[in-house]
Amino acid sequence: MGVKICFSLLGAVLSVGITATATPSITNITLQLPTRIPAWTEPLSPQLAGFSIEMDRWLDFAGEEIGKPNEYFNQLLKNLGERTGHMPCLRVGANSQDRGSIDLSVPVLKSDFPPPTVNVPNPEATRVSIGRDFYALSGNLPAGTSFMWGLNLRSLNKTETVAQARLLADTFQGSRANLTKNVKLVNVEIGNEPDFYGPTRFGVQGPYGPSWNVANYSATWVEFAEAVSREIKFGNSESHSRQPTFSTGAFTGFMGPEWAPQGMLQAGILDKASVRSMTSQFAGHAYSGGFDPRRVVNPGDLMDKLSVRANMTLRTDGIAAVRSMGLKYVLGETNSYGNHGQPGLSNTVEAAVWMTDWLLLAASIGIERVHFHHGLGFRYNTLQPVSGSDDGLNITNPHILPSYHALLIVNEAIGTSNRAEIAEIATTNLTLTAYGIWEDGRLKRMVVLNSAVYLGNGVKSSLRVSLRGWDERRPATIKRLDSNMTTSFTGVTWAGQSFETISGRPEGDVVKEAVVGGVFELPASSIALVTFDDTF
Repeated sequence: MGVKICFSLLGAVLSVGITATATPSITNITLQLPTRIPAWTEPLSPQLAGFSIEMDRWLDFAGEEIGKPNEYFNQLLKNLGERTGHMPCLRVGANSQDRGSIDLSVPVLKSDFPPPTVNVPNPEATRVSIGRDFYALSGNLPAGTSFMWGLNLRSLNKTETVAQARLLADTFQGSRANLTKNVKLVNVEIGNEPDFYGPTRFGVQGPYGPSWNVANYSATWVEFAEAVSREIKFGNSESHSRQPTFSTGAFTGFMGPEWAPQGMLQAGILDKASVRSMTSQFAGHAYSGGFDPRRVVNPGDLMDKLSVRANMTLRTDGIAAVRSMGLKYVLGETNSYGNHGQPGLSNTVEAAVWMTDWLLLAASIGIERVHFHHGLGFRYNTLQPVSGSDDGLNITNPHILPSYHALLIVNEAIGTSNRAEIAEIATTNLTLTAYGIWEDGRLKRMVVLNSAVYLGNGVKSSLRVSLRGWDERRPATIKRLDSNMTTSFTGVTWAGQSFETISGRPEGDVVKEAVVGGVFELPASSIALVTFDDTF
């Protein structure tokens, strides 16, 4: 594809000293660039944007047979990998991992689904039978793809958990490793959301009584981890071993402060040196709320800047505790609204703005990876991997949702250097959000978001952003996320290209806009990636 460079006439007018008068739809705003790299920047992982896949739908994403991949899904992954030089990390498990059991008479997978309801239109399986080729489908994914595979803990059946570990080990390290030689097993997760195995404050009662608490979980997890480690060869978390490590936690986040990583650590989950050496990360889960069919959908609620920060910063103490122990903190499962998303918010352009902010804010406070959860037909999916997925878009073929563009934007912002660092840049407007990305101490890129709402009535509002502290001798260009309005399902482009294609490959020329005079406009519900020329 070609690349088109456009020049902003507005910037050209302002640069020669003619004062522009703000109209009711345009707000002038100054964005102060940092005079130097902030001391609190955090490293940006090239695998920041990851996937979490409900285990009962694994075949829809990976392909139904060994050697017969889902080419559409693979292409969408490759689009992301090209932007950082690293394929995304896939976590496979979630609720259905704790309903799984080995049955080698099943060729690949057998899932038993309950009927849909108003509250759960796309239910998860109540029982999952794991067949011989189940884990081997990992080899259908693009070369370089890494995996965090989940094992059943909820049944508290150590024999079953060990059987799953044995099959996983045989697939990646044993007699069938030739099938997965181009992909990587990087983490093993034992159990999903164990804080919901016992009594909860939300009307959901697990199978175990009040004695199931974070201390009980910690002792149980260690016992199961030691058993699993006798089947799978684990690496040392402090080295760069090619062997996998344990991921612990997977707490919902809704049962704090009782179920917090601090409690797990204080209960001694890492006290055994052998277990500690094999454990590299804690995984938390996070949602902005839950789906409710009675909800009055108010566009703007999901991407509201204050709400995003209130939700994300709940985790700062846990992040500090986990990192103080030498572990990484990841969001092993997250998305907009729990129970598979809220129609009208999770499946619109608003979700793309929210997801971009959520990802970059997470990175800026020290979260290593963020795995967005997916199933079949879930409203909060970034993509639907097969035909017939009812996600509210009324598209019958495999397709992306608007939020897929957030993954493109963030990966492009991270870049391929493996040296990127991030910090949020302070703004003076509640709908304007900005992040800086530095390499070798120099500001290389910025992601700027406008979370104002536009519903198609009248003139779309816009922010006229003036960069204060920008050296005009250093050229800059912009790529834009464009759409019709906040509630759009389709018609979204990134840098002039459409990814809403049958193949998953982009169509159209890449469009870059030259920043002239340090000024650019940012319409409501849009995103700009500003890149500074490094030749200066």
